[in-house]
Order: sequence, then structure tokens, then C-alpha cells
Amino acid sequence: MYFHILEVEFNLFLVYKCALKLSGRTSVSKTISLWGQSLCRQFSLMLVNQPKLSYYLHPLLRWSKPGVHPDYHSARIVDFRWETDQMLSVWLEPVSSWAGFTPGQHLLVTMMHQGRYISRSFSISSSAALFTQQKQIRISCRIQPQGEFTQALAAGIATLPHLSISDAMGDFVLVPQADTAPEESIVMVAAGSGITPLWSILSSIRCWTLPVVLFYCVKNAAQAAFLAELKLLSAKQPLFDLQLIETQQTGRLNLVQQLQDRTNFSVHKAHYYLCGPAVMSRQYSEDLTQQGVAAAAIHTELFGLPVAASEGPVKQALMIQQGKVISVEAAAGVPLLQAAEQQGLSPRFGCRIGVCYQCVCQKKSGQVLNLRTGQISGDGPEQIQLCISAAYSDLQIEL
Repeated sequence: MYFHILEVEFNLFLVYKCALKLSGRTSVSKTISLWGQSLCRQFSLMLVNQPKLSYYLHPLLRWSKPGVHPDYHSARIVDFRWETDQMLSVWLEPVSSWAGFTPGQHLLVTMMHQGRYISRSFSISSSAALFTQQKQIRISCRIQPQGEFTQALAAGIATLPHLSISDAMGDFVLVPQADTAPEESIVMVAAGSGITPLWSILSSIRCWTLPVVLFYCVKNAAQAAFLAELKLLSAKQPLFDLQLIETQQTGRLNLVQQLQDRTNFSVHKAHYYLCGPAVMSRQYSEDLTQQGVAAAAIHTELFGLPVAASEGPVKQALMIQQGKVISVEAAAGVPLLQAAEQQGLSPRFGCRIGVCYQCVCQKKSGQVLNLRTGQISGDGPEQIQLCISAAYSDLQIEL
């Protein structure tokens, strides 16, 4: 029966492929990939009653490669280097099943630590050419004093053979030139480790047709990763303008004022790429919007959650995990993931900033506040992300 279904699917796929070619469309490779995934899933279900063979072979895989996660791609660690005293760069060589990335995208990195998987989301900080030519990518990680993942990575990097990575994701990518008017320019703002996706974008540009200005905000020059490369690019490329903002000396960047002081620059004829702490990105977005900049021209990638108001009565969240109901006190503005962990629960999570969707669970009743968008949910059943949701009313959640 299974083989008959697969034969029918294969014949339909051949017909569809021919139709695509005749119509001149270019999505054949994507269709092949999707059809291949469906074929592998059905074959695996037939063979071992699992959606992936890697689930069935996981005990054996863990014996040969202890850190490999069955849901992700293995990536061999090729090299590492300290960019600053706080930022570690790691070069990875993903397996052939990894499909590549668009500069500006991020991925979820997973490793085994103290007998359990831990994950964190990182932007890719290398150029597209590095992957095209050498099949390698680079991630650059700021080592956080209280960060479990980054501390474990820094401590074990010298002996760690590989990591597990997800597919590349995210839409923080350069707007195609076909959609950009000739008179427009590009303004980038990076704060701290927010430089990683922007450097990936900048180092991947091969044909410069628009002026680009980068405001790179750091406490001091010693904390500026990729500064030598950025200065070299600025010296070689007349369309690129690097503005290093050392906040210890000059204070916080006044973006609108800086742009208004530039000769022959119109804030309405630019695309903006903001990457850094949520408070920074939100403030600059609001400042630009007040100047009449269209929302579609402002692109943001947030690192961390905005500070939410913690005032208000404590709500009760009934959390159901493996059939057991546990009452959790959920304070206003506190992520439900954090509230659950304080009560001894261990929900699934990944990036903790609303990027990877590993902590999605089912809200059965009650309202939550989205800490990234400020939106309040309905009071009926829906899926929520624990790491960016705070209780707005009493809740019932199935983990």
C-alpha cells in the first residue's frame, strides 16, 4: 500500500515538474526538496514508525556524536577566534543537508551540556561567499556572564568537535535592488553584538549601487568586533560610510539628528536596518516614524526583550505538564517561561527571545501580553510563545 502511494506521488511529481518547465517557472528545486521531505517521512513511518530515521537511530548517533540533535543539522567546528574579549567567533562546516542562508538571517545552535540539550539563537556573521566557496559559516557569540549557553561554549570550544544547527531563518535581509529607487540610500544601526547580521550583509554585497552608512554603537573601540574589516571596507568602497559611536565618550546616538546633519540626505528616501537591544530598536523606529518614514522602510532585528512594566496584580497560571496541573504565580511583565521555571517546571525552550519558536505551547484560556509587540491576546485557545508572553489575566496552559 505504501509503495503504491509513493508511486502515485512520484508520477504526479513528474507531471508537475514538466508543467513548471513548460510555464517557465523556477521553483522546481524547491518542489523537489518538499517532495523529497515528504517521501523520506513516509518511508521512515513505514520502516520504523517514526517521522525521521534519525529519531530511531538517535541512541546510536549519540554514541558516535554525543552532541548531535535529531531535529537539526550537524556542523563540524573548523576554527574559532576571539574578536574582542567578550565576543567569540566560531567557524562551522554544516553537513550537506543544510540548505544555506541569506545574509542577515539567524539560526538556532544546540549543544549537549551536563546531560541535556541547550540552545541559543545567533545571527550568521560571515559572507555568502564563504559558504559558497568553502561550505563554511561563522557565528559570533557575545559571552554573557549569566548566559548558560555562551559560557558553556566558551569553556568547551577547544575540545568541542561539532554543534547542531537549525535551518537559517528570519527576514532581516537586504531589500532587493529591484524594489529600491535609484535615489534611495541605506542606513544601518548596530549596537554591540547587533553588528553580526549587518556585517554578514555588508561583506556579501558584490555590486554597490546605493550609499550605505553604518552607525556602530559600542562603549569603546576595544569592544567593536570586525572593526578592522569595517575600516578596510570603508577605505576601499566610496559608497560605504562607517560612523563609530563610542558611547562612553559621546553618549547615546541621536539618529534623527545625525541624519538631518548629513548633506543631501533625506530621511524619507532610505531603508533602515536596526539591530541591537529591543529598547534601542524600538526608540529609533518611533523616532523615524515621527519623521514620516514609512514602517515598511524600517527593518529591525531585536536582541533581548523590551523592559515590560512589572506593576499589577499577580495572576494565577494553571500549567498542565504530562497530565499534572501546577499552579504558578505569574507576575505582570514576567515571561511565563521564567515564571514556570521558578516553580520547578522545565518547559521546552530555545532562544528565550521569541525567535526560535521552541517554547510554543497551547493556551487553553486567559489572556497574555506579548512582550515584543505589546499586543494582548484573546481569551480563547491559541498557541503562544512562553518566553515572550506574560500573564494579563488568569491562565490555563498546556505545556
